[in-house]
Amino acid sequence: MIGEEDLALVHALQVRPRASWVELGEVLGCTPTTVARRWERLAGTGAAWVTAVPGPRCAALTAYVGLRCVTGTREKVAQALAGDPATVTVEITAGSYDLLVEVITADLASFGRYLLDRIERLPGVTGSTVAIATTVVTEASRWRLDALAPDQSAALGDAPRGGSVPARRLTELDRRLLAGLGRDGRQAWHQLAQETDTSAATARRRAERLLASGEAALRCDVAGPLFERPVTVSLWAQVPAPELRAVARHLAAVPSVRFVATTAGRENLLVALWLRSPEEIQQLEVELALRHPAVLVQDRTIALRTAKRMGRLFDANGYGTASVPLAPWAEQTWY
Repeated sequence: MIGEEDLALVHALQVRPRASWVELGEVLGCTPTTVARRWERLAGTGAAWVTAVPGPRCAALTAYVGLRCVTGTREKVAQALAGDPATVTVEITAGSYDLLVEVITADLASFGRYLLDRIERLPGVTGSTVAIATTVVTEASRWRLDALAPDQSAALGDAPRGGSVPARRLTELDRRLLAGLGRDGRQAWHQLAQETDTSAATARRRAERLLASGEAALRCDVAGPLFERPVTVSLWAQVPAPELRAVARHLAAVPSVRFVATTAGRENLLVALWLRSPEEIQQLEVELALRHPAVLVQDRTIALRTAKRMGRLFDANGYGTASVPLAPWAEQTWY
């Protein structure tokens, strides 16, 4: 398990992913040097990381694909998909599917080509079920650990949400900047500038505009095995259309919920949770049934292992090892 001081640092970076070491030290009650050293250790071991992910105004299509595989092949299929920019999350699961993957592409046509010409042609894949996201109600950049006191969190102030400036068509430089922030969302502006062949002032100005426009968001994650919610569960539910918005809002406020999306699939609501144990699934479903009796949970999947999450690759122990630039930010994709 990760220590309380490190959890507090991760929580602080969830609130303000690019807060300075001075700001973090003031809130956490230690020197900037101590904070920097703690973060270097966490990031260096793959225990925690800050990364750029698609924001609420990213012009892209998101889909969730459940895959069935020949016995004994799903780990190979997961490894193959984890290297693709378009497949941003890969979970080896227990439930109706052998794998659950999240795919982000530029548009529906690109997704169709990727599904038909890549995913479904992989050796070992025997079938797929697809749900296209219609609205992402909440996602993990808004999720918080419970490690800071309210006054500490307030002192940092949440980073501004995207949408404060108009979005623009992405340039190649923008894509390089976003790919660089995907690898390390806290890297210094001069380092990002060297990596993307521009000046530090330009790198900062354009990256901050991309974040302010909602094209991208920064988030801080911690390796799943290191804190008290190691069980990842996805629930698929059917909700009457008139109640869908209210149910989604209710679930988005539940502390264990990391992600809520409405979909155009057979089940029109997808909920991802981080739980202390599988037993908590029934408790949440009972509470949901009491509050919204018309909601029918149709399926559940439990992640046995996460091979990739939002571009971050993991080893068998759940530690981050590397990152893959996300499509549609990647300069090259197979399709």
